[in-house]
Amino acid sequence: MRPIPTLLFSLFLAASSPVFAHDPVSLFDGKSLAGWTIQNHGQFSVKDGNLFVDRGTGWLRSNQTYADYVLVMEFRFLEKEANSGVFVRTGPTSNDNEDGWPNNGYQVQCRDTTESNYPLGALIPYGAPEFQSTIFNEAVRQAYLPTGEWNRFEITARGETLSIKLNGIEVCVATSIKNRSGHIGIQGEKGLLAAG
Repeated sequence: MRPIPTLLFSLFLAASSPVFAHDPVSLFDGKSLAGWTIQNHGQFSVKDGNLFVDRGTGWLRSNQTYADYVLVMEFRFLEKEANSGVFVRTGPTSNDNEDGWPNNGYQVQCRDTTESNYPLGALIPYGAPEFQSTIFNEAVRQAYLPTGEWNRFEITARGETLSIKLNGIEVCVATSIKNRSGHIGIQGEKGLLAAG
Protein backbone atom coordinates (compact mmCIF):
# COMPACT_ATOMS: atom_id res chain seq x y z
CA MET A 1 0.00 0.00 0.00
CA ARG A 2 1.34 3.44 -0.95
CA PRO A 3 1.97 5.82 1.98
CA ILE A 4 -0.45 8.70 2.37
CA PRO A 5 1.34 11.97 1.53
CA THR A 6 1.37 14.48 4.36
CA LEU A 7 3.27 17.55 3.18
CA LEU A 8 2.84 19.41 -0.06
CA PHE A 9 5.34 21.91 -1.49
CA SER A 10 5.49 24.39 -4.34
CA LEU A 11 8.90 25.92 -5.06
CA PHE A 12 9.78 29.09 -6.90
CA LEU A 13 13.14 30.85 -6.89
CA ALA A 14 12.18 34.51 -7.20
CA ALA A 15 15.48 36.13 -8.00
CA SER A 16 13.71 39.08 -9.61
CA SER A 17 13.00 41.05 -6.44
CA PRO A 18 14.45 44.59 -6.31
CA VAL A 19 17.43 43.18 -4.40
CA PHE A 20 18.36 40.77 -7.19
CA ALA A 21 18.83 41.36 -10.90
CA HIS A 22 17.87 38.01 -12.44
CA ASP A 23 14.64 36.63 -13.86
CA PRO A 24 12.56 34.28 -11.68
CA VAL A 25 13.32 30.57 -11.97
CA SER A 26 10.77 27.83 -11.28
CA LEU A 27 12.40 25.03 -9.30
CA PHE A 28 9.49 22.61 -9.65
CA ASP A 29 7.73 21.88 -12.94
CA GLY A 30 4.60 20.41 -11.33
CA LYS A 31 5.04 17.16 -13.29
CA SER A 32 8.23 15.47 -12.15
CA LEU A 33 11.27 15.68 -9.90
CA ALA A 34 13.40 16.98 -12.78
CA GLY A 35 16.24 19.10 -11.37
CA TRP A 36 16.15 17.25 -8.03
CA THR A 37 17.85 14.19 -6.56
CA ILE A 38 16.40 12.02 -3.81
CA GLN A 39 18.98 11.45 -1.08
CA ASN A 40 19.13 8.50 1.33
CA HIS A 41 15.92 6.78 0.33
CA GLY A 42 13.70 9.81 0.85
CA GLN A 43 10.06 9.34 -0.10
CA PHE A 44 8.83 12.11 -2.41
CA SER A 45 6.30 12.08 -5.21
CA VAL A 46 4.48 14.35 -7.66
CA LYS A 47 0.72 14.22 -8.18
CA ASP A 48 -1.79 16.68 -9.60
CA GLY A 49 0.86 19.39 -9.92
CA ASN A 50 1.99 19.08 -6.31
CA LEU A 51 5.13 17.78 -4.61
CA PHE A 52 4.44 15.43 -1.71
CA VAL A 53 6.57 14.38 1.22
CA ASP A 54 5.42 10.79 1.75
CA ARG A 55 6.69 10.12 5.26
CA GLY A 56 10.09 8.48 5.59
CA THR A 57 13.37 10.33 6.15
CA GLY A 58 16.22 11.37 3.84
CA TRP A 59 15.93 14.52 1.74
CA LEU A 60 15.30 15.93 -1.71
CA ARG A 61 18.26 17.97 -3.03
CA SER A 62 18.33 20.51 -5.84
CA ASN A 63 20.83 19.56 -8.52
CA GLN A 64 22.00 23.17 -8.75
CA THR A 65 23.51 25.32 -6.02
CA TYR A 66 22.39 28.88 -5.28
CA ALA A 67 23.91 31.83 -3.41
CA ASP A 68 21.77 34.98 -2.98
CA TYR A 69 18.07 34.56 -3.72
CA VAL A 70 14.48 34.81 -2.57
CA LEU A 71 12.91 31.35 -2.34
CA VAL A 72 9.11 31.45 -2.44
CA MET A 73 7.22 28.28 -1.63
CA GLU A 74 3.72 27.27 -0.65
CA PHE A 75 3.01 24.25 1.52
CA ARG A 76 0.33 22.68 3.64
CA PHE A 77 0.34 20.12 6.41
CA LEU A 78 -1.91 17.17 5.67
CA GLU A 79 -1.97 15.94 9.24
CA LYS A 80 -1.50 17.57 12.62
CA GLU A 81 2.11 17.93 13.77
CA ALA A 82 3.50 16.92 10.36
CA ASN A 83 7.22 17.66 10.31
CA SER A 84 9.64 18.57 7.53
CA GLY A 85 12.06 21.36 6.70
CA VAL A 86 13.55 23.44 3.92
CA PHE A 87 17.32 23.20 3.58
CA VAL A 88 19.12 26.30 2.31
CA ARG A 89 22.79 26.89 1.46
CA THR A 90 23.41 23.24 2.19
CA GLY A 91 26.30 21.02 1.13
CA PRO A 92 25.70 17.83 -0.89
CA THR A 93 26.81 15.39 1.83
CA SER A 94 24.68 13.71 4.48
CA ASN A 95 24.98 12.17 7.90
CA ASP A 96 25.61 8.43 7.83
CA ASN A 97 22.71 7.46 10.08
CA GLU A 98 19.10 6.31 9.80
CA ASP A 99 17.83 9.85 9.05
CA GLY A 100 20.39 10.64 6.35
CA TRP A 101 19.90 14.41 6.53
CA PRO A 102 22.53 16.96 5.39
CA ASN A 103 25.60 17.45 7.56
CA ASN A 104 26.55 20.97 6.43
CA GLY A 105 23.70 23.40 6.03
CA TYR A 106 20.72 25.21 7.50
CA GLN A 107 17.11 24.14 7.84
CA VAL A 108 14.05 26.37 7.95
CA GLN A 109 11.68 24.50 10.24
CA CYS A 110 8.52 23.33 8.51
CA ARG A 111 6.71 21.67 11.39
CA ASP A 112 3.06 22.07 12.20
CA THR A 113 3.63 23.86 15.50
CA THR A 114 3.99 27.37 16.85
CA GLU A 115 5.00 26.17 20.32
CA SER A 116 8.48 24.67 20.67
CA ASN A 117 12.15 25.67 20.77
CA TYR A 118 12.05 25.46 16.96
CA PRO A 119 8.58 26.54 15.82
CA LEU A 120 7.49 26.89 12.21
CA GLY A 121 9.93 29.26 10.44
CA ALA A 122 12.87 28.91 12.86
CA LEU A 123 16.37 28.39 11.44
CA ILE A 124 18.19 25.26 12.63
CA PRO A 125 21.88 24.43 12.01
CA TYR A 126 22.70 21.12 10.36
CA GLY A 127 26.45 20.90 10.85
CA ALA A 128 27.03 24.38 9.43
CA PRO A 129 29.13 26.99 11.27
CA GLU A 130 27.44 28.83 14.15
CA PHE A 131 25.24 31.85 13.41
CA GLN A 132 23.05 34.34 15.27
CA SER A 133 19.28 33.85 15.00
CA THR A 134 16.15 35.50 16.36
CA ILE A 135 12.71 33.87 16.10
CA PHE A 136 9.73 36.17 16.58
CA ASN A 137 7.33 33.85 18.41
CA GLU A 138 4.34 36.19 18.44
CA ALA A 139 4.76 36.78 14.69
CA VAL A 140 4.81 33.00 14.13
CA ARG A 141 1.54 32.62 16.03
CA GLN A 142 0.00 35.52 14.11
CA ALA A 143 1.10 34.24 10.68
CA TYR A 144 0.40 30.52 11.13
CA LEU A 145 -2.46 28.92 9.21
CA PRO A 146 -3.63 25.58 10.65
CA THR A 147 -3.36 22.03 9.35
CA GLY A 148 -4.87 21.65 5.88
CA GLU A 149 -4.51 25.32 4.88
CA TRP A 150 -1.87 26.66 2.52
CA ASN A 151 1.06 28.53 4.07
CA ARG A 152 3.74 30.49 2.22
CA PHE A 153 7.44 30.90 3.00
CA GLU A 154 9.56 33.66 1.54
CA ILE A 155 13.18 32.90 2.39
CA THR A 156 15.68 35.61 1.50
CA ALA A 157 19.38 34.73 1.44
CA ARG A 158 21.70 37.68 0.94
CA GLY A 159 25.34 37.64 1.99
CA GLU A 160 25.59 36.51 5.60
CA THR A 161 21.91 37.19 6.35
CA LEU A 162 18.86 34.96 6.02
CA SER A 163 15.35 36.20 6.69
CA ILE A 164 12.17 34.15 6.72
CA LYS A 165 8.64 35.39 6.16
CA LEU A 166 5.61 33.23 6.87
CA ASN A 167 2.49 34.37 5.03
CA GLY A 168 4.01 37.81 4.52
CA ILE A 169 5.11 38.32 8.15
CA GLU A 170 8.79 38.18 9.11
CA VAL A 171 9.23 35.42 11.69
CA CYS A 172 13.01 34.86 11.79
CA VAL A 173 16.25 36.67 11.00
CA ALA A 174 19.68 35.04 11.08
CA THR A 175 23.07 36.70 10.66
CA SER A 176 26.69 35.52 10.45
CA ILE A 177 25.72 32.81 7.96
CA LYS A 178 29.04 31.38 6.77
CA ASN A 179 27.83 29.08 3.99
CA ARG A 180 27.44 31.63 1.18
CA SER A 181 25.96 29.18 -1.34
CA GLY A 182 24.64 25.64 -1.49
CA HIS A 183 21.78 23.36 -2.41
CA ILE A 184 18.11 23.87 -1.62
CA GLY A 185 16.41 20.81 -0.17
CA ILE A 186 13.27 19.36 1.35
CA GLN A 187 13.53 17.22 4.46
CA GLY A 188 11.67 13.99 5.00
CA GLU A 189 10.89 13.59 8.70
CA LYS A 190 8.09 11.03 8.89
CA GLY A 191 5.41 13.62 8.21
CA LEU A 192 2.89 14.23 5.44
CA LEU A 193 3.09 17.55 3.61
CA ALA A 194 2.26 18.89 0.17
CA ALA A 195 3.15 21.85 -2.04
CA GLY A 196 1.50 23.12 -5.16
